[in-house]
Amino acid sequence: MSTFELIDSKGDHVSGFLRLRYGSGPADPLPFILTLKPSYVAHALGKTLPISLQDIQEFAGQNGDFLKTVAQNAKDRGFSTEVLE
Repeated sequence: MSTFELIDSKGDHVSGFLRLRYGSGPADPLPFILTLKPSYVAHALGKTLPISLQDIQEFAGQNGDFLKTVAQNAKDRGFSTEVLE
């Protein structure tokens, strides 16, 4: 069984999206990408838009286990990406 871990994350200051990349390691040829949109995080936090990329990054840090589970479940269903809107 291979490992499935958070490899890195990249935020886009223009769109506010945060892309989390999961896989077996930095050289994983087929990483799984989980994208968090501001609307999803605002709803989860009970805030109104706009929210900052920092808020989204903090949400990702505080909910890492949940987001990893979401990513793993989507990957297990045969997907290579998932967008939380």
